[in-house]
This record gives sequence, C-alpha cells and structure tokens, in this order.
Amino acid sequence: MDMMQTVHTLTSITPARPWGLDIPNYFWFTGSSAAAFIVSSFAHVFGMKKFKPIAGFSLLVAFVLLVAAPLNLIDDLRQPGRMINFFLYGWENFGTSPMKWGVLLLATYPVLILAEALVLYRPFLVRRLQEANRGVTRAFYKGLTLGRTDLSEEALHKDERLGFILGAVGIPLALCVHGYTGYILGVVHSSPLWHTPLMPILFLASAMVSGTGLLLVILPVAQRFFTTTGRIDKEVMTALARLLGWSIIIDLVVRFFWLTFAVAFNSNERYRLMDFFGYHFHEILWVEYVLCLLIPMIIAFSRLGRRLPWQFAIGFVAAVGVWLFRWNTVIGGQTIGKTTAGLLSYHPHLFGAGSIGAVMANWLLFVALLCAVLLVFPWDEEMDRHYGKELES
Repeated sequence: MDMMQTVHTLTSITPARPWGLDIPNYFWFTGSSAAAFIVSSFAHVFGMKKFKPIAGFSLLVAFVLLVAAPLNLIDDLRQPGRMINFFLYGWENFGTSPMKWGVLLLATYPVLILAEALVLYRPFLVRRLQEANRGVTRAFYKGLTLGRTDLSEEALHKDERLGFILGAVGIPLALCVHGYTGYILGVVHSSPLWHTPLMPILFLASAMVSGTGLLLVILPVAQRFFTTTGRIDKEVMTALARLLGWSIIIDLVVRFFWLTFAVAFNSNERYRLMDFFGYHFHEILWVEYVLCLLIPMIIAFSRLGRRLPWQFAIGFVAAVGVWLFRWNTVIGGQTIGKTTAGLLSYHPHLFGAGSIGAVMANWLLFVALLCAVLLVFPWDEEMDRHYGKELES
C-alpha cells in the first residue's frame, strides 16, 4: 500500500499549469471594469464636473465588462457544470477563501452598477416610455423605470441623492472586486512571483491604467459615430489622458516596490525570480515597461497628449501593456518550476476551451453586449444634455 501511494504521488507531479489564457483575460476585464466605475464616480460622488458628460457612459462600460468577465472563468473550468460547485461547497472556509469572496462580489457588484445606471438614466427612460407606442416597448421601458415615472424636482433630487449613495458604496465594492483577484495570487506560497501582500495593490494600480486606456479608445468612437452631434469632447479626452499618465506613475511606483522586495530582498526565492526576469528581460523591459508604460506616460503629459490620435494611441498601447502584465504574472508565475529546475513553457492553442479563439470570442461578446446596452440606455441623450450645441469639433 505504501508503494502504491508513493507511485500515485510521483505520477501526480506534473509541469502542466492549472490556469490558462482565460484567467489573465478575466483579470483584465474585472480591473478595467473597476477603473471605469471609478471614473464614473469622479462625477457622481466627488463632483468633478469635467467627467460628468461621460459618467453614464463609463458606468455602462463598467457593467458590460463585468458581465462578460465571468465567462472566462466558466470556459477555464472546461466543464461549465462545475460552476455550481462554487455555490454549493466550501462556505465553511469563507473567512480564508478569496475565491468565495469573489463569488459574492461578482454577484453583488453588477447588480449595484445596474441599479445606479437605472437611477441615473431614469428621466431619459421615462421620456422614452412616454414616446413609446407599442405595448411591448412601453412594458419594457416601464420595467426599466421600476414604475417610477415622476419627473418632478423632488423626484429628480431623490435620484441624485440615491445615485450618490450607490456610487459611494460602489467604490469600495469595485476595489474589492478586482483586489480579490490579486489577493488570490498573493496568498499562493508556492509561487515566488505571486506571494506578496502588494499583489492586490499592484492589480488595482494597473487596473486604473487599463480602464482609462480602454475609455480613451472606445469613447471617441462612440462620440464620433453614435451621437447626434458626431463630435468628440477634446477636454474630456485630455482629462482622461492626464488621468492615464498619473495612473501609470502610481503603477510604476507600486511595481518598483514589488520588484525590489521580490528580487533584491527575497533571500529564499531571489535566484528563481532572477532566472525568470532574466529570461523575459527584453519582453518585460522594452515592451511592457518602456513601450506600454513610460512612452504613454510621457506623451500624456506633453503637448501630444492633447491631440486625439495620440490620445487614442496611448490608450490602446497602455491597455495592451496591462494585458501583457496580467499574462506575464499569471502565466509567467506558473512557469517557475516547483519540482524541476529551469522554467516551464506554455503555448496556448488556437481553438477550444482556454484557447486564443475563446478569448477572442469573449472580446466579441463584450463588443456585442456593449452595443446592446448602449442601444437600451440613452447615453447619447445624457451627453447632449451636458454638451448642448457647444462641443468643439
């Protein structure tokens, strides 16, 4: 019996990684959602007027990102039916299980975002209800208004107060939704790349970079092609570019602490990490740090940061850079062998579960859901209310 147990143990040692391409994509989506929500809260909670025209739009982007994100987890399970196990088992370990925290957060956070969106857009939805002719359309918009059709000053003031409360509650909830993903990695003792209390903070800092970068990419497209004026708000784009620059600075500072503590002062695992960063040196330094972080940061604070093509470019490059960081962290952390010397390799396949095709399908789903949500919620009417007829061309 002892011999059989020994053989079973030895055959269970495998270089295969447990997490594949879906997981860094999931981390990217949840982080960008949290950042988009925070940008929306700049207007609703902190009263920053320059972000008010895009507050509702950012809120909808945050909602769609979070709806699409968990599908990466389902795909990574290989058998979608396994998802039910998250809800049925393990609750006795809730206090020490970040994944259980995630179950509640992923169920609560999108509901809060949707509730805030319904409150924010209620006056516009009521007007659509009044203009609707068909019974099905009227029933649909009446459901979205939750039966509240009062447009008096008192009712609008109540909406504003409720939106403030939901936004204030949503900020720590948004931070927790993405912070727990970094927490999941940080508590893993077996990976020297992950095991640090800085991991949740690192994920949050880089999330602001990816979320702001995503808004710099999709906002001008939405304003140019899907609004009645067809004009792009240069002031908001410049504000987002500056926000991107400051987010990159914070991200770089946190990464400095992470790398110096992990490599320079980690007496036990420093040589394994030095092998890892040495092997990926050019990829991490020149692509991830210089091209995707330092150059966008410099452009964001320069005169070029006031020009639309450069704003679009640095937003795209910075968002891609954070995705690469998620890849290098999640997949790279699993390539550091636990029982073997050297580094393991991982090459994602093109089709099937956990493949490049699955990730691309998730992105296409995000685009489709975003289009559907933007058709339902009158975000363009909200922008017109803020802009009037004076948008700069």
